Amino acid sequence: MELELRHLRVVRAIADQGTLTSAARELGMTQPSVSENLRRAERAVGGRLFHRDVHGARPTPLGEVVAAHAGTVMNAVDRMTAATTRHHAGVLPPVVRVHCTPGTLVAHLSVAVPDVTGCDVEISTGAHPGRPLELLAGRRSEAALLTCFPDPRRAERAVSPEGTRRSVVAREPVFVGVSADHRLAGRREVHLAELAEETWCVDPGPHHELTDHLVRSCRDTGYRPTLRACDHTEGLQLVEMGRAVMPFAPSARPREGLVCLALRGTPLRMTTALYWHPLGPLAGDRVQGLWERLVRAQHDIVERTPRYRAWLERHPDWRTTPRAMETTSPHGA
Repeated sequence: MELELRHLRVVRAIADQGTLTSAARELGMTQPSVSENLRRAERAVGGRLFHRDVHGARPTPLGEVVAAHAGTVMNAVDRMTAATTRHHAGVLPPVVRVHCTPGTLVAHLSVAVPDVTGCDVEISTGAHPGRPLELLAGRRSEAALLTCFPDPRRAERAVSPEGTRRSVVAREPVFVGVSADHRLAGRREVHLAELAEETWCVDPGPHHELTDHLVRSCRDTGYRPTLRACDHTEGLQLVEMGRAVMPFAPSARPREGLVCLALRGTPLRMTTALYWHPLGPLAGDRVQGLWERLVRAQHDIVERTPRYRAWLERHPDWRTTPRAMETTSPHGA
């Protein structure tokens, strides 16, 4: 058996992300598919590529060699793809590629993109925004929809490769999920300081902005949070059992055994933004149309959950979406 590009892409993703679960999200694949491609890669090179335990996947000495070469090969392939793409500037491909970080508006892209472009859409989701921006800058995707977690004490700084464009779709608070039997479950809002003794469930990947944002905000409140790395399903179970708490989007649907509470003063916040390349096929009226549909979905779908709607009514000065599309030209910061 010979190594194929798909095997190399999986090996590089596992090395970058640190877990098979995070690699699967990054590649838009199922975890069993990632595991099978890893097994085939290991058979091809004749040895184990990763040590796997509860903490994730660490490259073996052989894995470090293969991952390094995989990065070189895939970068060369990506550059070749970008070079051929530049010969078709402004022309829509048969399938529009959109790379995302997890967020409540991602599912709506499957409707919004075909509505605007008349094309099929391929949506890939990964935990870290770096890879989608890299692909967009290299013209290896048509757009990105990314959620970041800015520090509310400082002016928001747009960070992305030079040459891309960005427009904010929504700025929202982050809530916290607790057990329905939790001592604070009956409250509408709680202070972050009241959760100092809790264990927080966070994403197991090595690069996760929400975890960094949570730690920074808790330190500003006066304590260092206790973290437990686990996947979303395990996190939900721990919260329901009263053994942990977890950050939640304010639009999270009601779930038996769990209550989402607002945080007073909104110390945790998230910004969702649409990114595109000005020379790509989604520039101009197309990106304007896509932005408008995402904003409409934010109001008509995302903000319709009872708890989120009640919070917005109590905070009339909080505007989740801009009044008009504002384009910025972000640079690395």
